[in-house]
Amino acid sequence: MLTTEPPAPLVLEPPFYAELVTTSNFSFLRGGSHPEELVAHAMAMGMTALGICDRNSFAGVVRGYVAARENQERSPDFRYLVGVRLVFADGTPDIIAYPSDRVSYGRLCKLLTLGNQRGEKGSPHLVFEDLFGAGTPAAENQQGPLEDFSQGQLFILMPDEGNWARTEETLDRLSRQAPDRVWIAGVPRFDGHDRARLNRVNALARRHGAKMIASNDVHYHEPDRSIVLDVVTCIREHVTLEEAGFRLSANAERHLKLPVEMARLFAEHPDAIAQTQAFIERIQFSLTQLEYNYPEETVGDGETAQQTLERLTWEGAAKRFPEGITNEIKRSLWTELCLIAYKGYAAYFLTVHDIVKFAREERGILCQGRGSAANSSVCFCLGITEVDPRKATLVFGRFISTERDEPPDIDVDFEHERREEVMQYVYQKYGGRRTGLTANVITYRSKSAIRETAKVFGVSDDTIVALNQLHWGWGSKLDLRDLANIGLNPDDPVLAQMFEVVKVLRGFPRHLSQHVGGFVITRDSLESLVPISKSAMDSRTIIEWNKDDIEALKILKVDILALGMLSCLRRGFELMEAHYGHKVELAELQSEEFRSPELARPVYEMTHRADTIGVFQIESRAQMTMLPRLKPVRFYDLVIEVAIVRPGPIQGGMVHPYLKRRDGTEPWQANPDDPLDMVLEKTLGIPLFQEQAMQMAIIGAGFTPGEADQLRRAMASWRRTGKINIFRERFINGMMNNPKRQYSRDFAERCFSQIEGFAEYGFPESHAASFALLVYASCWLKCHYPDVFLCALLNSQPMGFYAPSQLVRDATEHGVEVRAADVNASLLES
Repeated sequence: MLTTEPPAPLVLEPPFYAELVTTSNFSFLRGGSHPEELVAHAMAMGMTALGICDRNSFAGVVRGYVAARENQERSPDFRYLVGVRLVFADGTPDIIAYPSDRVSYGRLCKLLTLGNQRGEKGSPHLVFEDLFGAGTPAAENQQGPLEDFSQGQLFILMPDEGNWARTEETLDRLSRQAPDRVWIAGVPRFDGHDRARLNRVNALARRHGAKMIASNDVHYHEPDRSIVLDVVTCIREHVTLEEAGFRLSANAERHLKLPVEMARLFAEHPDAIAQTQAFIERIQFSLTQLEYNYPEETVGDGETAQQTLERLTWEGAAKRFPEGITNEIKRSLWTELCLIAYKGYAAYFLTVHDIVKFAREERGILCQGRGSAANSSVCFCLGITEVDPRKATLVFGRFISTERDEPPDIDVDFEHERREEVMQYVYQKYGGRRTGLTANVITYRSKSAIRETAKVFGVSDDTIVALNQLHWGWGSKLDLRDLANIGLNPDDPVLAQMFEVVKVLRGFPRHLSQHVGGFVITRDSLESLVPISKSAMDSRTIIEWNKDDIEALKILKVDILALGMLSCLRRGFELMEAHYGHKVELAELQSEEFRSPELARPVYEMTHRADTIGVFQIESRAQMTMLPRLKPVRFYDLVIEVAIVRPGPIQGGMVHPYLKRRDGTEPWQANPDDPLDMVLEKTLGIPLFQEQAMQMAIIGAGFTPGEADQLRRAMASWRRTGKINIFRERFINGMMNNPKRQYSRDFAERCFSQIEGFAEYGFPESHAASFALLVYASCWLKCHYPDVFLCALLNSQPMGFYAPSQLVRDATEHGVEVRAADVNASLLES
């Protein structure tokens, strides 16, 4: 995909075969491969289609969908199918269900939601009767009969070889309820009885008017992963490999097989292979059909969403720019509004505006948008963000652009003590069946992968502790020679195999958790879009997809997050107005250095002394060490300060070169003929922000905007995915062959090493700008009203690096008189 000359597309040849029973690692400790690996392998093998069908869940289907979409040019005739393996609590054999169209997909989502609501978290509870709408409702207050969820589904029954009578009974019921939509899987077990087994399954199918369909009941993409399946099985069953016995697979055959191999295995039943093609021809559903209808309740009378957005934007602009709306501002706003109209995102902006308006005007909650939304002048005029994009020199294209085929992402921070009020407002307005929190996929990291795998291999607890003290990180490679330091034999083949499993297990999903505040809101029922799960709180519902899945499907979400400093600032502003009669708002403070630089000067001079105990973001030892060297004198310097003391710039070797250029030790002047210098001019030729890394890839290495966006995603997913390394040679070769200026390989490699640093918490510029405003506001409050700042900080505890006693001592050193609490004189918060 990233090569200059893409490989020739695969031409599918007979025998045509599709694997329709595939379990990924999103069946949680029951699969040995990622969905992406399964899809890529199936495409490379020349299969016509692959269906992912995990246990009672659609959690992993989007991952496979993205892999198929990104490799479509390589195999244009390949089809990716979405199914589910229905596992029942009443002993019914497993049934694979594939929706034939969008409506039947919605029914399947509702069925899975029913199982999730009835069961415990992570353990759905379904019975066979639920499939036909004859089961009991999930809640006592649910009225009316359940829907017949079997309508429109194509079924593949998995025979229970331990209970053939129950298998035939289930097949008989399925065939009567869903005539001409039922198959039974013929699966070779490689135990010497496959001929008799397949003949029996075929005869069973004929008796009930069904067809046998070929499958290998796949659990991993290649044979080497069989040991991984054995290990996750032992983790699930809480046993060692030695104790597992018949819980493990009898052989290593549950991998994807070439179509010719499957045809050989079913040589006496060629129709079973042909049925895989007949099956996929009847499926018209694809994840691309999930048209997302965003709620329109916020639209004014007689106005479209776009008209309402434009009216509110210009009303807000008049308030934000009381001195008058310049032509530059008008041009910026019209550009953004036209792009929002083109993309159809107006309703999304209105919903976020409504939530912010409720918090700020009805509840008096301090809030501000951050992330890429800070690039937007429309968000600034709507009051969603507080950073003026003109003064922070931000780029709207990082937020929305014609090249970026994905929805915008608006993160809004609210006071950490009052965020629940906002979340309850969202639930009350849109209802539990139209609102859900996105999931967070909890994966195995280095230590947990070592610990769990070592237990399965029978390693003692003290040895596991010693192994974890070696602590290989995501980006490091396992060096078995280190084992000698803790008394183990580096040449032990069992240990070598164990660590091969550890390397694979890192990044495997363990379970689904709840995102801190990513809301998905729909106009219609959310449960027809994605299954809804239970969370630890009864009032919460979470969907099965995480933020990356939502983004891949172009579904809009609203992030409602919490920030302790906002609670502190709101208290500080209230105390300042009550005791000093001085009323101020966040956005006004950013304008201060432009309108009254003499008022801003002492605030910046305070940072030169690293007098920042209690101040947002720049109170740590590392930040306080950096401040006297950086010496901020304007708002953009604070943006850099927030971003530079991060693992990304530090590991990328960016900090010292920037400081030397800033203080004149190494003078630097932008070269107008060097395209990279124009990208990095604001940061003195040193890349500090993710946006700059993307521009370096586009301008310096010839990436397309789409490829640069993939690079951004790789940076955002840390080194644990390893995806950023895919871009290395493409980037280096692109820079060496730049038509405007050919860079040396050494320089190109150093540039990519700097970009790799962003894999560890690199900051987007817009995000840093939003935080920089809170840095300035808290500095301003401490500088001009240290007593107010201390009181607000103490009332907002716990937060920050310092204990209350340290905050009190620091305030005392600044001349604040601190008295003991007195019930006769003290109010609740002052």
